[in-house]
Amino acid sequence: MSETTCLRICPICEATCGLEIDISGREVKAVRGDQNDIFSEGYLCPKGVAVQDLDSDPDRLRHPMIRSGNDWRKATWEEAFQLIDKKLNQI
Repeated sequence: MSETTCLRICPICEATCGLEIDISGREVKAVRGDQNDIFSEGYLCPKGVAVQDLDSDPDRLRHPMIRSGNDWRKATWEEAFQLIDKKLNQI
């Protein structure tokens, strides 16, 4: 598989540091600060460096989950958004 570099904004905190993320298929190979980012200028805090570990965490949710009583079940995005739409006013 070919490796691609994606430019993104770190989602972990309010600093919104610029990221360069090297990926191969679905696997994150490397994360570093984007030197050309106008705000962070290549700076990347320890939380940003952890993006790679968070992405590959086996406990990370990768699809919506809906609670049914005391249990959780896997759901489609469409099903999850329909449930949110139905219950949002109650919340």
